[in-house]
Amino acid sequence: MGDNTIQCPKCNHENNTSAIECDKCGVTLSLVLKKSAKNGPAIPIDSEQPPTDGPSDLSVCPKCGSEVVPSSEECIKCGIIFSKYFEVQDRRLRESQEILITEALQKEQEEIEAQEREKAIALQKQAEEEEKQKAEALKKEQAKKEKAEARKAEQRLKEQEAIEETQRQKELADKEKAEKEAAEKAEQDQKEQEEKEKQAAEEAAAAEATEAEAVEAEAAEAEAAEADKQAIENLQKEIGNLESESSFLKSETEKLKAAEAEALQKNEEALQQIETLTQEKDNLAQEAESLKKDRDALLEAEDIRKEAEADEIKAQEEEAEALRLEKEDKQKRTESILKELPPQPNFEKLLLKYEGQEIGINYDDPAEIKKAQLAKVNEDHFSVLVLENELMYSYPFSNILSIVEAIDGVPVDTSGETANYPIVVRVLHLMVKKKWSFM
Repeated sequence: MGDNTIQCPKCNHENNTSAIECDKCGVTLSLVLKKSAKNGPAIPIDSEQPPTDGPSDLSVCPKCGSEVVPSSEECIKCGIIFSKYFEVQDRRLRESQEILITEALQKEQEEIEAQEREKAIALQKQAEEEEKQKAEALKKEQAKKEKAEARKAEQRLKEQEAIEETQRQKELADKEKAEKEAAEKAEQDQKEQEEKEKQAAEEAAAAEATEAEAVEAEAAEAEAAEADKQAIENLQKEIGNLESESSFLKSETEKLKAAEAEALQKNEEALQQIETLTQEKDNLAQEAESLKKDRDALLEAEDIRKEAEADEIKAQEEEAEALRLEKEDKQKRTESILKELPPQPNFEKLLLKYEGQEIGINYDDPAEIKKAQLAKVNEDHFSVLVLENELMYSYPFSNILSIVEAIDGVPVDTSGETANYPIVVRVLHLMVKKKWSFM
C-alpha cells in the first residue's frame, strides 16, 4: 500500500487518501481515518491475520455482525450510529407493544359491541313478535266489526231499495197520467194554431208578391243606367293609360338592353363568387359540425361527471345520515340499558338488588351455570342456597370473575334448554376434587 493510498477495510480496494468514499464498495473512509487517529492503524475486516489467543476487545455490530471497538459510536463497515440504532429499536418495540394493546382493546370493544348487537337483535325480534301479535288481534277485531257493519249496511240498503221502488212506481204512474193529458191538450192547441197560421200566411203572401214586383222593376232600370255611364268612363281612362304605357315601354326597352349586357357580365362574376362562397360554406359547415360533436361530447361528459358527483354526494349524505341514526339509536339503547341497569360501585350493592331471587351461578362446576337462590349478601361475601341438595355455598367477593345482568334476563343454555336468570354470577374455583364435587 503506497503513501498516497488507503486500503478499504471492507473490500481491500486501494483508494486515494483524499477520497471520501471507497471507489469500489462505497464505504465511508472518513470513519476509518477517524478510528485510525484514535486507536492506531485500522485492521482490515477481510485480512488474513491469525487470531490471537488472548481475549478480544471488540464488540459485534447489531446490524451487520461485524466486530467493532466497544467504545465506538458507529460501525465502520455499515456506518450505523449505535445510539440512534438502539433508539429506533426501542421506539419500534414500544410502537409494537402499543399496537398489540390497541388491538386487544379493539377486540374487546368489538366483542362487547357484538354482544350488544345480539342483545338488541333479540329485543327487536321480541318487540316485532309482540307487535305482530297485537296487529293480528287488531286485524281480527277490525274484521269482525267490518263484517257486522257490512251486514247492517246491507239490511239498510235493502230497506231503502224497497222504499225507492215503491216511490218510483207511484211517480211513474203519475207521470204517465200527466203526459197523456198534456199530449191531448197539446194536440188540440196545435191543430188550432196550424189553422190560424195557414190563413195568415196566405194573406201575407199575396201582399208581398205585389209589392216585390214593383220594387224590382224600378231597381232594374236604375242599375242599367248607372252601368252604361260607368262603362264609358272606364273606356276613356284605359285609352289614356295605354298611350302613356307605350311611350314608357319604349324608353324602358332601351335601358333594359344596356342593363342586360352589364347584368350578364356581373352574373358570371357572381356565379364565380357563389361557387367560392359555397365551397367556403361547406367547409365552415363541416367545421361547425365537428365543433358541435366535440361540444356535445364535452357536455355529455360534464353531465355524466355532475350526475356521478351528485350520486356520490347523495350516497355520502345517506351514509352520514345512517351513521347518525345508528349512533343515536346506540346512544338511546345505551341510556335505556344504563337506566334499567345502573352500574354499582361494588359487588355488595350490585347483588343486594337480587337478594332472595333465583340466580344463575357455577357453584359446583366451573363450566356449568345452574340455578340457586341468592340467600344473603354480606359486606365481604355472599351466600347461595341450592334447594336440590340443601347446600349453602358462600364465596368472597374476590372470587367473583364476572357478573352479567340483562333487562329481560340472561339466557343460559343448559342441557339443550334455555333458562333465563335475572343475573348470572361466575366465580373462581381454586380447587376441584372428585371427592368434594361441591367445591
